[in-house]
Amino acid sequence: MRNRLPALFFCFLVCAVPALAQKAKKPLASSSKAKISAPNASPKVKTPMPELAPVSFVRDVAPILTRRGCNTGACHGAQFGKGGFKLSLAGFDPDLDHVNLVKQMRGRRVTLAEPAQSLFLTKPLMTVPHGGGIRFTPKDADYAVLLRWLKEGAKGPDATEPPLLSISVLPVERVVPRVSPAYPLKVTALYADNSTRDVTSHARINSLNDGIASATPEGVVKSNNYGQTSIMIRYGGFAAVSAVVVPYPSKSNGNATKTKPTKGKAKAKPPLSSSSSVLSSHPIDLLVARKLTQLNLTPSSVCDDATFLRRVSLDLTGTLPALEETRAFLKDKSPDKRAKRIDFLLNRPEYADYWTLKWSDLLRVRRDSLGAKGMWSFGNWIHTQVTQNVPLDKFVRDLITAKGSAFTNGPANLYRIAREPQDLTELTSQVFLGVRMQCAKCHQHPFEKWSQRDYYQYAAFFARVRTKDSKDFGLFGQEQIVRINDDGDVRHPKTNEVMTPTPLGTKLALLKPKVKEIRDATPAKTSAVPVVPAVVANPVNPDASGDRRTLLADWLTSKENRLFARNFANRYWGYLFGKGIVNPIDDMRVTNPASNPALLDYLADTLIKNNYDVKALLRHICLSQTYQRSSEVTGNNGADEAFFTHYLPKRLPAESLLDAIDSVCGTREKYNDLPLGTHAIQLPDPQVYNEFLDTFGRPIRQNSCECERISEVNLSQTLRMLNGDTVNNKIRDDKGKLNKNLNAKRLPSLILDEMYLSAFGRLPTLREKRIALGVIAFAPEPRQVYEDVLLTLLNSKEFLFVR
Repeated sequence: MRNRLPALFFCFLVCAVPALAQKAKKPLASSSKAKISAPNASPKVKTPMPELAPVSFVRDVAPILTRRGCNTGACHGAQFGKGGFKLSLAGFDPDLDHVNLVKQMRGRRVTLAEPAQSLFLTKPLMTVPHGGGIRFTPKDADYAVLLRWLKEGAKGPDATEPPLLSISVLPVERVVPRVSPAYPLKVTALYADNSTRDVTSHARINSLNDGIASATPEGVVKSNNYGQTSIMIRYGGFAAVSAVVVPYPSKSNGNATKTKPTKGKAKAKPPLSSSSSVLSSHPIDLLVARKLTQLNLTPSSVCDDATFLRRVSLDLTGTLPALEETRAFLKDKSPDKRAKRIDFLLNRPEYADYWTLKWSDLLRVRRDSLGAKGMWSFGNWIHTQVTQNVPLDKFVRDLITAKGSAFTNGPANLYRIAREPQDLTELTSQVFLGVRMQCAKCHQHPFEKWSQRDYYQYAAFFARVRTKDSKDFGLFGQEQIVRINDDGDVRHPKTNEVMTPTPLGTKLALLKPKVKEIRDATPAKTSAVPVVPAVVANPVNPDASGDRRTLLADWLTSKENRLFARNFANRYWGYLFGKGIVNPIDDMRVTNPASNPALLDYLADTLIKNNYDVKALLRHICLSQTYQRSSEVTGNNGADEAFFTHYLPKRLPAESLLDAIDSVCGTREKYNDLPLGTHAIQLPDPQVYNEFLDTFGRPIRQNSCECERISEVNLSQTLRMLNGDTVNNKIRDDKGKLNKNLNAKRLPSLILDEMYLSAFGRLPTLREKRIALGVIAFAPEPRQVYEDVLLTLLNSKEFLFVR
């Protein structure tokens, strides 16, 4: 027996233990719940894993380089690259990127025999020293994609791949409470073969304002504070945004308003005028109210008559109202007096002077570019167009298609200011479309859809414009004739390809039917359609001997061109409010979204409906309660600078300020070579010397950017207002109002009333008058007190700012 124990133990191990183990794997069941296996049950078959599609350089690799910051301007996307390695900015040139990555430096950046040891991977992992630091880790999905691309042979761009047409993002907009769970974005790419692809993991995602809402690189959004911002998404040279709205708390409780996330539009409450019990039905007010309801913001009341008169006079004519006009307006009790005043101002000569000044800034009218005769010719033509209220589309068409003598045909001077096709591209796109194309001259615009090809195709419209000297005004008359050549082309600087004249957005013309299809098939409120430019144009085929500019003018001014209408609607709104719906007002792009898109669309539609009538647009805006609101904050709107809850004070432009000082003091500034009595808003160009105007930000007209006019307050301006000769000499002028009133021995109270009415458009308060009269009564030299009072008024914010 003792000898048989090992054998029995061996049998037990072989037979019994496996049986027990198999039994242990089966779950115990009670007799009433025991499962009975069906006879002849088919065995479970494992589903094979789907085969991964090959990694695409354009769709996968290049976007990862953008997402990880490798091809930014601060890294390898810089003009000359970094560390001897150059990538195209934002991956706009994948062919060049592939060559530089795989073939340059004898292919030292990739090691196909050992992909994981490629410098392309080891440097961003920092296993090899890298000036850009760690860009990813071996656990990241991006690393896995790049490694798989190397293992597949590091193939370059595939010409058979359908090109990317657009990207879209969900949600398009979301309203969330201040304290709420984070939520994900979904980015979808649409290709030319109508296929779509989720590219969220490959897109570059950033918040435009992390203080309000932040986004992780994976596209998870979290609210941080009250307000509205957008999340910017970039992929494959396209951009999209997703709006995040975080309603403000009600001031009464100081806590965040309880708001449920919603993807729909907030129901607007009609705005109530605080000066009356009448609900405003003005379309502008309703659209603004909808946005304020969404944000839980309280609008300020309508301003008083004195504030309105001063504001609308300065905004429409750049000039203070005359003293008697102010008295009459304040006494008028008719309910429509504000509408009548707007109409009166729109037909004043000062209206034409002021808006001629605006357009002369944009079109860079100056004598050193045009000569004196050309400057006067261009300026006078602009003045005539404004006076006659020529529609914007005709005004722009006449500028674009101008030719002939620059001395006898004013708009022809445009082609002397900007002489090269590239200069004309940048001027006309920024002024007439609000599109800044300067970036696309050298590379893909980093924050827009515009490519280098778009830039030079647009420039090709101006390739045949020429100027030649003329002797019609004498041998040294400096006259030039603008004419059109029968030949002349623009070539792409990298490929040397001859560019076909093409409007912006043409490459997306095929999107129209697809977008409609997607929009029709998507449920309301949760829909997201591809981000398409506001205008989709068709290619043009200009006749070889024709004027290509005519085709450009047709496209620019077409009522189908939303860029044109939205640009001018936003510009004129910005001129009145000091801030555009899109801000800066000449930077219209997807990644700089409107604070109130519905309002901007409405204003653009109104402009088109009224056949681009500028006066009609200005009148419509000025009649709204939104424009007539007080600058005093109320409720919870103190922090708002974007949604027009109250009027934002803005400093008077340099020319209006100098004219206003003359108006209050009863003096006249003398300008070299111009008649006495010429107003600053009538000056033909910035080369009419005046140190005061230059100190207060008069633009020099060397570019068409609105930023050239400086509106910020600085120390030199303050010192010049307090101690400068310009202001103090006007106060003490023998022919000025103050001296005349003192010589006429007018009552001190009447003199004070006139000062306040002239400067502020209102009478002094009882307290203001009591203090001033008390000082005057006991002063040994009353004149000095009056001068000090007037100097104080001219240096006050109430005078220096439109309120």
